[in-house]
Amino acid sequence: MKNISIIIIFFLSLVMVVQGQEVIIPLQTNARLQKIAREESSVRKVAANQIITLPFFDDFSGREGYPDPSLWDGKDVFINDEYAVFPPTVGVATFDAINRLGELHENASSFPFIADVLTSGVIRLDSVFDPVPRKIKRSDSLYFSFYYQPQGLGNIPAPSDSLVLEFLAPGETLINIIPADTIINGNDTTIVPADTIKIEGWRKMWSSPGTSLNKFRQEYNTWFRQVVIPVDDSARFYTDEFRFRFRNYATLADAIMPDWQSNGDQWNIDYVYLNIGRGIHDTLHRDVAFAAKAPNMLRTYTSMPYNQYKEGFINAMRDTLTMLITNLDGDDYNSSYRYEVSRDYGEPFHFYNGGNYAILPFVTSGYVDHQPFSRPPVNFVFPIGTQEKVFFTTTHILNTQANIGRKQNDTLRQVQVFANYLSYDDGTAEAGYGLTPAGGQMAMKFVLNRPDSLIGVNMYFNQTLNQGNIKTFYLNVWNDYFGEPGELIYSRYGYEPQYSDSLNTFILYKTDSVIQINNKTFPNLIFYVGFEQTTAANLNIGFDWNNDASGYTFWRAFGPWNSSLHAGTPMIRPVLGKEKVVGLDEFTETGYLRVFPNPVAEDWVMIELEEAQQSSNLVIRIFSADGRLVYEKPYARKNYIGELSPGFYLVTLSDSHHKVQATGKLMKK
Repeated sequence: MKNISIIIIFFLSLVMVVQGQEVIIPLQTNARLQKIAREESSVRKVAANQIITLPFFDDFSGREGYPDPSLWDGKDVFINDEYAVFPPTVGVATFDAINRLGELHENASSFPFIADVLTSGVIRLDSVFDPVPRKIKRSDSLYFSFYYQPQGLGNIPAPSDSLVLEFLAPGETLINIIPADTIINGNDTTIVPADTIKIEGWRKMWSSPGTSLNKFRQEYNTWFRQVVIPVDDSARFYTDEFRFRFRNYATLADAIMPDWQSNGDQWNIDYVYLNIGRGIHDTLHRDVAFAAKAPNMLRTYTSMPYNQYKEGFINAMRDTLTMLITNLDGDDYNSSYRYEVSRDYGEPFHFYNGGNYAILPFVTSGYVDHQPFSRPPVNFVFPIGTQEKVFFTTTHILNTQANIGRKQNDTLRQVQVFANYLSYDDGTAEAGYGLTPAGGQMAMKFVLNRPDSLIGVNMYFNQTLNQGNIKTFYLNVWNDYFGEPGELIYSRYGYEPQYSDSLNTFILYKTDSVIQINNKTFPNLIFYVGFEQTTAANLNIGFDWNNDASGYTFWRAFGPWNSSLHAGTPMIRPVLGKEKVVGLDEFTETGYLRVFPNPVAEDWVMIELEEAQQSSNLVIRIFSADGRLVYEKPYARKNYIGELSPGFYLVTLSDSHHKVQATGKLMKK
């Protein structure tokens, strides 16, 4: 990865000397994948043993971390809703330079190397089975399509990098005509002890060289480009063992700059579709869907203490939300939109109904601009109570006649956590933040609604190659001086970056005494927390590109303070009042749902309802601790959860109207 995204801010002095800079660099690890992969003893290959029939479709919605094992073999790519810029629908598969463990690939180098690989399961391309079984013929017009985007919110793939699509022609034979014991399979080199061998005949069908998202958009006039490929070689591909795969080539920075040898060269793909009855101009899809993750309900912070919210709850809420809804077809579709809000996955207490509207095609009209859908009001406040720990879930739901068999992308969820910290970020780092030179200072502004006690600061540091960012720093607290950091109220030396392998698991850096945030020391209850570097090395604090707190972020090297020019958020959170950071592990269980064994150490779990609660069309949904849907299946007593990583989960049973019937806890060892 040779194009490192660096934005340099120049201080202009009388002699025009550059004295400092903010630095944004790509990640060297992926904390969420590390969390998911932790304690796994082996890579499961469910898809390799499962036969898939047409149509093949995946838009990567409704999941996080790894691809759907019923469709894909392998876990290198990262399924997420954070890295893409204006995807066709919410959720993409991101290719980069790190493996399934969230670490740099072992073969990573300064020269192009094969990085992530995403391979389909075995697909029956010899026959179709609906409405009746029959052989597939060339006249059936079989086509493969997908959308792709270079860079996204990640790092620019270098021109020598590429994204490649290959099809498998099973059973092809290659005679060894190159030096003994060596055969080249595509771009891989494999050592074999034979003169004549049978190999998997992977054929390159398409590729794209690396480029920036800006150049890509200028060339194609779109954020995501759709590729449509005919599958018309019946002799080679119309078999019962067909597979396809995507893979990317990546490049690290030169080895003489080890601190910059990090993850990068990102590509995003979406909406992979293989079926008969298509054509080269079949670029429209019968699908009305959400095209971005659910927005936060709070105006300024992504999380805040409940007592701070209660003191200023009216101004804390947004007035309206921004929803991106798209129609991928060429026809209008009558649709309805609503959202509902519940506490602790209980019964909803607030409902918004946006009514019905004929959604126009995206190709002619863009995202939905009907205000009840695109800008729904926030005409409620979260209930005021005495609890210190509480969370609320907002569920957004689209109902439309368009979505036949594609339902995951018509439901979004956003979890609002009230905890003992203030945050501007969403807990997911897309990059790293730091300063140069030594002596550089960074501060983030926070405003309280009532006096409180500062006991420490939560900080999230990205892992770097060879732990290059483990450098001692000062933890500082300032009061306000006309809208920027003023008097230094607290400063302590001796802190160092520490790593965590879990999403939303920040490291608490305690102050050696409690700092009272009151109007005497901190006028208007405004305070700043941050750090001072003691070396020129980048501390690599997690940086969230999806939330913009640049107006609250300040830095300086020598001289006056400067506002940040980066439209994102360093992941720094002041902790108030009490040490324990609240997660989602203290909801009230309904008592009607039995989950056993619990904790579960194996791949199967039993989920039972009391007979009085039994009804038809129930759906099991399992949510991770940060509120993400990680499992969804029709209700069954016995459920396979082998793909879930160790951790805490919330289990719900809902009816066809998304009404929660019962909840329960699940702990996976």
